[in-house]
Amino acid sequence: MYNKLIDDQVIVYLEEDLVAPNVKAFNEHIDQNYEEMRTHDEIILNMGSVKNIDSIGVTFVISLYKTVTNDGMGFFIADASENVKQLFKLMKLDDLLE
Repeated sequence: MYNKLIDDQVIVYLEEDLVAPNVKAFNEHIDQNYEEMRTHDEIILNMGSVKNIDSIGVTFVISLYKTVTNDGMGFFIADASENVKQLFKLMKLDDLLE
């Protein structure tokens, strides 16, 4: 996981699947970088490398979404695979997809 800053956006690139064994490291990354992230207008979670997502991964996304929007920033998901898009549509979270 790494961040890229573009204008008023922080793009967070996930390089591994969004599954339980990886979520702890993802949370640690967010915790370590969140103070800098919150100085921007939007956070975009780039899921271009994510092939699988489980319930813990979905919980991570929802938690991040709530944190970001409660701080007044925009939150979007970019480059999700068709499988991930379908999952988010089933869960009525497709409005997060960019």
